[in-house]
Amino acid sequence: MSATRVEELIEEFDWFDGVYKRDEMEEALTLREEITPRLIRILEAVADDPARYAREEHYANVYAVALLAHFQEPAAHLPIIRAFRIPEDQRETIWGDMVTETLPALLFQTCNGQLAAIKELILDKEAPEFVRGAAVGALTYAMAREVAGREEVITFLSGLLTGTEAEVDSYFWGNVVSAISDLHPEGAMEAIRKAFADGLIPAMFITLEEVEADLRLDMEEARLLLRTRVDQRTPQDVHDYLSWFACFQESAPRPINCTLKSQQNKKKKSRAKSKLAKKARKKNKR
Repeated sequence: MSATRVEELIEEFDWFDGVYKRDEMEEALTLREEITPRLIRILEAVADDPARYAREEHYANVYAVALLAHFQEPAAHLPIIRAFRIPEDQRETIWGDMVTETLPALLFQTCNGQLAAIKELILDKEAPEFVRGAAVGALTYAMAREVAGREEVITFLSGLLTGTEAEVDSYFWGNVVSAISDLHPEGAMEAIRKAFADGLIPAMFITLEEVEADLRLDMEEARLLLRTRVDQRTPQDVHDYLSWFACFQESAPRPINCTLKSQQNKKKKSRAKSKLAKKARKKNKR
């Protein structure tokens, strides 16, 4: 019965109607062992055929990554990376602002204290620049939660400012310098000043004056500020994480095609429930 119920929950998550599925999420939390493999398969579906996933207008992926991060599920770490490394058009449709707003937390919460895959993603010049930037952010989470030491992270990040790790006009450089500044830039200023002199850092990300202001902060003060930001981005209550999404706010504009999607998914939902009921009846006859 639990397998059938898991599929019913996935169908509910997939059906976007502008309402946060709090009750369904609460139930999913009690079915961790049963639902985790199914959630990972959603990410694999996104990675294997993102064009189809985007075209069919699914929404369960949003709930899937939230649950897997809350479970701190190591088996989801690489699937999450694959699911976000899809072509830009599909990535925008499927994930939207989650790439910059929540992917750092997703990567950190599923890494099980192992940063190798995150570092590999940062070093991968073929990976999308904003996905690489999210991985950079995940390293700052690791330092804030004392999974990695500051010296280790600063040394790694400042070593990325040689000018060869990305295209000259890439946002990657700004992400790296912003992360170092958040960690307190002491020990990395020579590399940072050279990066600014070489024109690598977009002013929209951070200015040299802002980095120097962070340099003047007390090291402990900078650490506490970073820890506060990370705690806000990784709430213990999964409902707090998801329910603030703009698409679930009554006063917020609905995403494009939400009304149409809701109508389409009502039909999909009815068909799916019929299929699940038939499967359950067959199973009970055996």
